Amino acid sequence: MPVITFSDEDFHAPDPDQDNPMVITAMIARYQIGKILIDQGSSANILYWKTFKQMDVSEEAIMPLHEQIVGFAGERVDTKGYIDLPVNLGMEKTTKELKVRFLLIEADTSYNVLLGRPCLNAFGAIVSTPHLVLKYPSDNERVCTIRANQNMARECYAAALKVKPRISKQTTEGSVVEMAELDPRANTEDRIEPMGGYPTVHHGREQGPADMPGIHPDVISHKLSLFKDVRPAAQKKRRLELEKREVVDEEVGKLLKAGFIQEVKYTTWLANVVMVKKSNDKWRMCTDFTDLNKACPKDTYPLPSIDGLVDGVSRYEVLSFLDAYSGYNQIPMYRPDSENTAFITE
Repeated sequence: MPVITFSDEDFHAPDPDQDNPMVITAMIARYQIGKILIDQGSSANILYWKTFKQMDVSEEAIMPLHEQIVGFAGERVDTKGYIDLPVNLGMEKTTKELKVRFLLIEADTSYNVLLGRPCLNAFGAIVSTPHLVLKYPSDNERVCTIRANQNMARECYAAALKVKPRISKQTTEGSVVEMAELDPRANTEDRIEPMGGYPTVHHGREQGPADMPGIHPDVISHKLSLFKDVRPAAQKKRRLELEKREVVDEEVGKLLKAGFIQEVKYTTWLANVVMVKKSNDKWRMCTDFTDLNKACPKDTYPLPSIDGLVDGVSRYEVLSFLDAYSGYNQIPMYRPDSENTAFITE
């Protein structure tokens, strides 16, 4: 392995009095990509989703990854999976090419790619931030030199200061969602109503499922604990009678319109819908998650006593009926697990 050294001759940036990050241009999957941040403090290589969408790379090459990455301040970000792509550090034809694994992240950032320690170690690269230079040994026992673009680094830094954090859309204050039409129970006459001392809230229009966006996934979400070695199960499509099929189409239409479900083209887990007759002779649409349940460990923790729950809220003025009277899930699925709950209809 050749000896790698740095000297004053390696510095070619216009401003010698600098404290800029390493921002370079490299070839990834035969694409010349700039605004690549070299981050020696990162334990992962990150390809941002906005950059991936501009590349002519099939999404079928993305492998699922049910993990989150943790940022510097402890914030957690979901991944869209990972993908292995060929990388050439530098623009010369003689540069070494290696397969690099990238995590796909959707985030507001001024950079296109982040190269962390896994990529740097694979190339045997050494970074000198005082010189704004990256060097690594090539296959022919020579030293390849990559110089950072100081102007580009400053432009990315200035743009990063202007990036606004994502703000989740909140429902308007004072809005009320009518739950009666979504109540899975057939008979609502025995429902206990609060008595006395509660303000009346008026709204100007009839509201429905679309007015109930649910809880933001950053607050809480349903997550599946699948066994590591489990094989995905796709159920064969079951035929439904005409009456049941019409009800399924109606219910799926409501869910799509409300934005609680979305169509997926490729899935590994697949379940059928099951129609259950209610006491009022109407149909309830359920999903046969038998295979998915078998692939998850059983929770032996006993359910809380309903009497204890009621007694525990007796001293409070307000009682939340979140996810209690609604036929739709107000608490969303954990994003990487959502496609595992896919179901098929006619």
